[in-house]
Amino acid sequence: MKNRFIIDDKITNEFVETYTKTTYRIVGENKHSSIKPCHWLEQRLSTGRDNRNCYKGVFGIQSHRCLQNTPSLPFCNHQCVFCWRDLEAGSLGSEFIVDPDDPKILIDEMLRHHRDIIENHLPLRRYLDNYEIMIDILYYMLLNKNQNYSINDLANNLHVSKNKIERAITLLKNQDFLHQINQDFNKFKLDDDIKCCINSRSELEVLINRSLTTPDDIMQAHSEAMIPSHAAISLDGEPLLYPKISEYVQEFRNRHMTTFIVTNGTLPEKIEKLDHLPTQLYVTLPAPNEQIYQKVCRPMIRSGWNKIIKSLDLVESLSCRTLVRLTAMKNLNIAEKYITEYAKIIEKANPNFFEIKGFTLQAKALLISERLKNSSQMKDYFPEYEYLEDFALKFEKVSGFPLIYRNKPSRDFLFAVNWDLDKDPKITNP
Repeated sequence: MKNRFIIDDKITNEFVETYTKTTYRIVGENKHSSIKPCHWLEQRLSTGRDNRNCYKGVFGIQSHRCLQNTPSLPFCNHQCVFCWRDLEAGSLGSEFIVDPDDPKILIDEMLRHHRDIIENHLPLRRYLDNYEIMIDILYYMLLNKNQNYSINDLANNLHVSKNKIERAITLLKNQDFLHQINQDFNKFKLDDDIKCCINSRSELEVLINRSLTTPDDIMQAHSEAMIPSHAAISLDGEPLLYPKISEYVQEFRNRHMTTFIVTNGTLPEKIEKLDHLPTQLYVTLPAPNEQIYQKVCRPMIRSGWNKIIKSLDLVESLSCRTLVRLTAMKNLNIAEKYITEYAKIIEKANPNFFEIKGFTLQAKALLISERLKNSSQMKDYFPEYEYLEDFALKFEKVSGFPLIYRNKPSRDFLFAVNWDLDKDPKITNP
């Protein structure tokens, strides 16, 4: 029995509507592709500075110029318990069963939608207003030094919406200008150094200009965002299922854009036949062994683990940069007892880089306990930064691969494997 979202080998408008209720844009005549601005694109638009960039900044990727996309939104041969997709309703199977749209037309449409999102849904005025609101919050709290405030308090006293206050506070917290103080983390206090050393609104403005952002930074970032320089082919689905993936990569390269493909590694035959390799290929390593793999990925194919191992065996022979990524879940696929297994797999694959990245509790990933059919709380699987750091340091010691980069907000740890430590990992061309 076919999924209700597929009729006569066509993806229905009903399927499109389930995604466009959020910030997805479905593109192409046959509706198998999509773009979606990520959290870090919006954060980078807020400041224009590297301190609000995602973990890919180590490779020179600027979040505000990154086009997060997929040519195979509804198709994947895994049902990973950590996936943020609506696997329960929005997955259309493990095979690419519609006619593939032309890559050039797809990318033209993706870029058009991206510009529309930047211009009309993430407008410049929002971030310039946010700059002023940050100063207003700090100045109000400076005038009332001995008071602590909730978001509701600040919204009421400054006559600004809660959403705008939350957006401003996110940046102020990240810069340690404000601190959460109570057990429920819903009240904030001004940093003691600001209390003691700053006396006026103009001094607060100078502080923000030096440490966080300026209107000129914001305007420049917004202008640059209109012309993406990088394509993250990783949004949803398994991109290698798209029959024209080689042409898709080359079309981005024709536009002088770098490309990252994130694959689940179950299609080694597609990797072997890639005529045009991405700038960097990510192969996901979801488990230390087949038993854990079956539990984590719930594959819809036979011999999925063996296919991943075959893909990893191809990694060293590829002419593009390569990275093996472990999407880490506490009490599931990371524990000290697995470190030796992971180290052996990575040593044999010999990629340029190995990455440990904590999975994110967002969207449908919140259903992880239900997907695992157990009574554990979803927070039991969420690996805090400190937990991952401990695991990463132990992995470094056992494997001998140096830990070269950490990103606390993204809970990301990068190791050099087949990489010269004297060489900057930043990418210089597509």
